[in-house]
Amino acid sequence: MKTVHIALVVDANGSPLTPERQLAVALTKALSRKVKVTSATLIGWPVQLVRMEELGGYLSFDETGQIDTKFDRVVLGDYEHYLNSFSKLTTPDEFLNVLRNVPWFEPRGVETVRLKGLISEDITPFVKNPSVPLPTILLERKITDDVISLEIEEWRRIQKIITGELEKLEEYKRSFSAISEVFIGKLAEERRKTESLYDQQIERINDEMEQLLKVKKPLAYEEVKKKSLEFSSKIAEIYGVMAKTRLDVESGKVSERQAATLESAKEKILKDLDNELNKLLEPYLSEIRVLKQKIDSLEKEKKEELMKIDSKLELLRKTGNDVIASFERVKENKKRELNQITSLARRTIYIEDRVEAIVPVLLVKDELSTSLAISGLIYSGKNKSFLNLGSIGGKLNSISTPINDSLSNLFKVTDPALPDNIKLLRREIENGVLWLEEEGWKVRKLFEDYFW
Repeated sequence: MKTVHIALVVDANGSPLTPERQLAVALTKALSRKVKVTSATLIGWPVQLVRMEELGGYLSFDETGQIDTKFDRVVLGDYEHYLNSFSKLTTPDEFLNVLRNVPWFEPRGVETVRLKGLISEDITPFVKNPSVPLPTILLERKITDDVISLEIEEWRRIQKIITGELEKLEEYKRSFSAISEVFIGKLAEERRKTESLYDQQIERINDEMEQLLKVKKPLAYEEVKKKSLEFSSKIAEIYGVMAKTRLDVESGKVSERQAATLESAKEKILKDLDNELNKLLEPYLSEIRVLKQKIDSLEKEKKEELMKIDSKLELLRKTGNDVIASFERVKENKKRELNQITSLARRTIYIEDRVEAIVPVLLVKDELSTSLAISGLIYSGKNKSFLNLGSIGGKLNSISTPINDSLSNLFKVTDPALPDNIKLLRREIENGVLWLEEEGWKVRKLFEDYFW
């Protein structure tokens, strides 16, 4: 298995500094707090990278066994049971009632899976910066290759489960859509039959109406005509008298008031005629009204019944669409779960099947009993502050920045039994301090006051 040593400090281009310079920059970062350091240990944290051929990336395992990954997996609801229960239903109403009472969105629970030693954080910003070996104290390896192999199998098993769940969800969605369409079809057929039944009744009454009109219109014609002829002599007489009277009015022999009396007499005769004709037509009209009321009543009932069915259809389609949408939401959640676990295999600059990366961590303890773990820094470069005042007023804190802020707290060691191995490297650190002074960072007094 290939072993690589990771840089404690790199420059702006990602190239590791020399060991003494890495130590000087990391210690300056710690000393910038201006608290007396009581001990400093440079440890080597072994991380094993295992290549996953199916994804082309590496899983990262903490060989010390201090880091685990916990993964929450939603356990699907019993969709198969819900779908099977629909086979006992016969009507759309039963289907809709059950449909609205099924807890489609509620999972059966959440399963927490613990992958021992697996590092969930992306440590590729660290491992892409190999360095010459630093004088580290290597932490004890407690995770064996057999344990790593078992955890990889568990990682694959979870992926297989989630992939299977995604396939089942798609199958459940198709099955539900088919079942829903059956009941929608039944409701549509009920609508068609209801509409047809009313149309037949209305058509029958319309036929009855046509037959009635066919018989009654000739009879009404003859009776009205006969009655009108009975009034014709009276009407002819009154119009003749009115003609002569108008001539008299025109000549001045008869007054307008006398002529108006004749006009009233004419209106009375015509009104009497209308009354007589209406009496003759009333039996015929009454029969037609009865049939027309039946038609209007059936049309109203038809409209109301179809509206009820249409309302059920709309509700059934909407509820069905909501269920399908819930399947899609659950699928999206499962896709996120799958992506979450597959994305743990990350690409690196290596091509070997297994790589052990030694991550250096500078553990500093001070007189306030505070522990500080420093790893993965980017050196800021020469101090360009005006008059070289960069080391005054806490400015030395800007001498470096973390390679990745999210990884700054990943590697922590609180074991008090680790020996101080940094102060044994005074000559190397002195060389690093000289270099920093040349770079414009006034760090010597900081080291003299708080470190040596």
